[in-house]
Amino acid sequence: MADPTFKILIVNPNSSTPMTDALKPIVAQLNYISIHVDYFTAPNQSVTLPDGRVIEPVPSINSGADSVQSALHCRPFVEPLIPQYDAFLVACYSAHPLVGMLRATIRGLESKARRSDSGTLHVLAGSEIIDPRKSRKYVTGIFEASVSSSLMLMSAFNLQTEWSHRKTQSQDTFGIVTTGAVWKPELTKAVSAMINGPEENEGSGKGANLPSSDGSAAAASSPASSTSSSTIIPTSVARFAGVETTGLTAVELHETPPEEVRRRMIDATERLLKGTSHPVRAVCLGCAGMAGMEEAVRAGCIRAYGESDGEDVHIVDGIVAGVGLLVNACKAQV
Repeated sequence: MADPTFKILIVNPNSSTPMTDALKPIVAQLNYISIHVDYFTAPNQSVTLPDGRVIEPVPSINSGADSVQSALHCRPFVEPLIPQYDAFLVACYSAHPLVGMLRATIRGLESKARRSDSGTLHVLAGSEIIDPRKSRKYVTGIFEASVSSSLMLMSAFNLQTEWSHRKTQSQDTFGIVTTGAVWKPELTKAVSAMINGPEENEGSGKGANLPSSDGSAAAASSPASSTSSSTIIPTSVARFAGVETTGLTAVELHETPPEEVRRRMIDATERLLKGTSHPVRAVCLGCAGMAGMEEAVRAGCIRAYGESDGEDVHIVDGIVAGVGLLVNACKAQV
């Protein structure tokens, strides 16, 4: 068998091995030829940051603060792996700072390599080298991948009439079905920030509180914040139908009886579709732990829209979307 053309690392920033294992059959069924995929789960050991703070692993990421903590915890484990892979997918459905952290590190390494005489650079503490002349490296998260894919599936210009040169954009929308209620404002802000961009705030806000070196709470500094403390996020996005929740955490999705999980997924999907005046044409699975639960979302779409229109709704799995985007980026070398 030929060596793989590209290698992708899927990073689960929480410490739940069963959650990582649940992703493997989803990716395997994509049957990408010559693509090798490895998986990383956050280790069950604490990390001491350069400033002395001790960061514990996060077993289940249930808030924006958890995503910040998990990013700080995972970063020192994942960064040394950069030379071994062509692309990285952060498998947490949030505005996860690890995406930006890894991308910034890769850009810095590639920039240094381009300026070096040999065009290569010894990376971090290892003996691996990175050569930007051979290939780029890519990073995305399942949140970013699902939003990007949803916009691609919905967006379309058309003529206002057959006799007019005036164009109109589709009014279709997308939405997210996720876990706990805390994610409703968190993901709404994240979608708005991704599509609209942040608005600068002259005042100061509050970041996620993490342990300081003396054990007291300290606000996480950029780039770790999942929502920057120096910005106000505009929350109005015309193409976004909103977020509905199941009331279960990521871990509870796999510990709760399947029939109860299915009922909650169906109900949340129905609320999402019935709660907006414009058609919802894409529903994102708003948690890595929801991988493989498309059937319940489809049932909710059919309950809300009927058989025909319900079947027409796209269901976007961030893992599938993320791997697909990274494979295409690696092949195209964009």
